Amino acid sequence: MDYSCHHGSKGSSRQAADWRSATVAFAYTTLLIVASSVRMVQAADPDPLQDFCVADMSSHAPHVNGFPCKDRAKVTSKDFLYTGMRKAGNASSTGTNAFPLIVDVLLYPALNTLGISHGRLDFDIGGVIPPHTHPFASETLFVVKGTVYTGFISFDNILYAETLQEGDVYIFPKGSLHFQLNVGNGPAVTFNSLNSQNPGFLSAANQLLVTKIPEKVLETSIGINAKTLKLLQDSVPLSFGGSR
Repeated sequence: MDYSCHHGSKGSSRQAADWRSATVAFAYTTLLIVASSVRMVQAADPDPLQDFCVADMSSHAPHVNGFPCKDRAKVTSKDFLYTGMRKAGNASSTGTNAFPLIVDVLLYPALNTLGISHGRLDFDIGGVIPPHTHPFASETLFVVKGTVYTGFISFDNILYAETLQEGDVYIFPKGSLHFQLNVGNGPAVTFNSLNSQNPGFLSAANQLLVTKIPEKVLETSIGINAKTLKLLQDSVPLSFGGSR
């Protein structure tokens, strides 16, 4: 018997099997990457299939991922106008001397399907918009008036922050924790844009201290006692979910 030929046949079979396994593994990995990419693409607001779709906010309209369109025959130019940002917000009413107005699809139905919303932040001297996130949107901030210190925390826990003057713009990546502080000698105003019709607004203090996470979890995680935790919980401003 020709043993060299016999062993060669086995070697070829093993090589073929190894090749098939490698091919399957490569194909599976590729599918996982493609699937992950699809999920990431779908995480943003979808592209509209028409030029506009003014939201039908009536109580009988079904709520899905967005809102159904208002009857096009009933749409007028007034639907595309929003005047609520003309006046300053009442910064003294929030407990942080700053007032955030987020103009999303609920306030401005013409934004429906267009993947954008706006904000106006008004600051008294020393006013603060507390650390918060917009889970569904990236954001830009444009300083209209005053001097504002602002920044965000990256996913690797690095603070990126700058002091902005009038005319400056800063960007906050999607889902990043960010804040604003008026460091000028007078009131400040910013206009903000977000790339979602419903960006969300999650206050870090509210999420951590007001959502009834078990006290033992918070005491151990932050390294404080029950008395200090109660003090923190009672100190969260009303406008951001506090109980005072």
